[in-house]
Amino acid sequence: LQTLDLGSNQLSSLPPEIRENGVRAILNFYRQQLEQETDRLYEAKLIIVGEGGAGKTTLAKKIQDNQYTLQQDENTTEGIDVIQWKFLLDNNNREFQVNIWDFGGQEIYHATHQFFLTKRSLYVLVADTRKEDTDFYYWLNVVELLSGNSPLLIVKNEKQERKREINERELRREFTNFKETLTTNLATDRGLPEILNKIKHYIANLPHVGIELPKTWVNVREALECNPHEYISLQEYLNICQKHGFTKQEDKLQLSGYLHDLGVCLHFQDDDLLRKTVILKPIWGTDAVYKVLDNPQVIKKLGQFERNDLENIWHEDKYADMRPELLRLMMKFKLCYEIPSSPGTYIAPQLLSVNQPDFNWDESNNLILRYKYDFMPKGILTRFIVEMHSDIEQQTLVWKTGVVLSKYQSHAEVIEHYNQREIKVRVAGNRKKELLVVITNELDKIHNSYERLKYQTLVPCNCESCKNSQTPYFHSQDVLYKFRENNRYQIQCQDSGDMVDVRRLIDDILPTPPSLEIPMFEPITRNLVFISYSHKDKKWFDDLKIHLEPLIREQNLNLWDDTKIKPGAVWRDEIKAALAAAKVAVLLVSPNFLASSFISKNELPPLLEAAKAEGVKILWIPLRASNYKATAIEQYQATYATDRPLNTIVAGRRDKAWVDICEKINEAALLR
Repeated sequence: LQTLDLGSNQLSSLPPEIRENGVRAILNFYRQQLEQETDRLYEAKLIIVGEGGAGKTTLAKKIQDNQYTLQQDENTTEGIDVIQWKFLLDNNNREFQVNIWDFGGQEIYHATHQFFLTKRSLYVLVADTRKEDTDFYYWLNVVELLSGNSPLLIVKNEKQERKREINERELRREFTNFKETLTTNLATDRGLPEILNKIKHYIANLPHVGIELPKTWVNVREALECNPHEYISLQEYLNICQKHGFTKQEDKLQLSGYLHDLGVCLHFQDDDLLRKTVILKPIWGTDAVYKVLDNPQVIKKLGQFERNDLENIWHEDKYADMRPELLRLMMKFKLCYEIPSSPGTYIAPQLLSVNQPDFNWDESNNLILRYKYDFMPKGILTRFIVEMHSDIEQQTLVWKTGVVLSKYQSHAEVIEHYNQREIKVRVAGNRKKELLVVITNELDKIHNSYERLKYQTLVPCNCESCKNSQTPYFHSQDVLYKFRENNRYQIQCQDSGDMVDVRRLIDDILPTPPSLEIPMFEPITRNLVFISYSHKDKKWFDDLKIHLEPLIREQNLNLWDDTKIKPGAVWRDEIKAALAAAKVAVLLVSPNFLASSFISKNELPPLLEAAKAEGVKILWIPLRASNYKATAIEQYQATYATDRPLNTIVAGRRDKAWVDICEKINEAALLR
């Protein structure tokens, strides 16, 4: 085989969990399909959400057993319950297994549910029509944000035959995954048969159901399902795979990763401790987590607990030997952190006091930033607190909706105003710009973990009447970037009417390090070749550097990439300084590159602006087929034929392509 062109092949039968892991994972999957028989797996997740007391648990039990009788004193779900329901498919008489996840509706659980809401599931929102307390927009937004557009049904539980109308047309227009509204009275079973039929229909038509899989995958999944243990060691899992026909280690780990992505099992391969265990029953892990969060003593101590406390909380045999792993699981989910000055003592931030502690704040010469959300999921600030816990002022200035940080001889106050869908940041001190960069970096990482999160970053005006105010006018950062891209460097403050410099507004928030500061109108010396790439394409980046190395060694090229950032440096500042000195920009373009919000917001705008205003040369390398034509990249020179991306070239001939590409980069760098 010399050439295999899959440029227009949509690979429609390939599980997304495999496709998203790149070419190697795809080839491994197809190799296994070719080497053995195939089979189909009929299993999916039904997730029931809603307010506490709406009838979620009753519905779950009636789905499992339609003879179930409603209990007057039905216990409310604490955390999550998981039960199984099986039915026969009409078309092929195969048994379909549904894993029903019944989510507790109490407020304490809302921020933690996000870690267990999975893609490719069917969602049911249960509403109690008597109470009229269901926030349909909240739940529909949460599911849309976290579920990858999984279908959702609304079930109105008309207790005592109380009716309630909802604006279905408006909800359907705003939420494309909202399918139908169904009504029932769970006390009398009215409407229950129709609900069961609809659930069967939608869950059987989820895109992953019935995909052709290697026979060994289906056999191992069935073996794990029959295993009575909550968890097994990695070695036990590998032995099971071996017993059912697996021979290669990478194939065994690919399957555990696939089952993890589906939420069937939990196997955190990127964590040295958790990697040693495959959790067969995720409910075992979630129950353990909620035992800590629901513990009266932990609640009384406002979320503080010690390692010794876990011996009492996790005293049952099924937890006793796994306490270190369970604690790591909580930390992995950002549900707790260890107090740096008190090893062995932990804080669960969602249980912190709602009362803001007293502290003095210097309001002079503050840097202020606001994040305004179209919809604000719960838990953003608690995750931020966990990430930044080592910098909490005296380890005491932290509460449920806010935190004060101390770093770089500066202080920062970060407060969540949930009812206003906003997080407000203000920073004071000698090196406040550096601290602000750290804060925005952490918040950006949290924001990027949500696929569809919509928000605005608001930058304070620096006109004479705003610059020392605690309530200045705020400009949209996106608008500022757009002005700068279009070489429009003045914008009006809507409070004072004064015109202000767009570049200064941006620089106040994303500063250049003092040692590299350049007067705004002084010519910039550009002598770097700047490499921009997605970290998911690191293999391609490494190949490029290998081929450029002779040119670098002979000092023909002065190359910069993000591996040049030294440990402890303010990485955003260093990238900005390198962008300011770029003579040639080399873009490694792929779907990963185009999907990167950091690249699109922080690297491309200054490069494209410099290309227009100062003649910076932009070259781009087509790594894989992508939608580059929808971006400004299309108007710049590709270093290789766009109809033959590098991943379509056989490995033996790819070196010649790299040599040609490096020659073009060298020529561009040598031009005066």
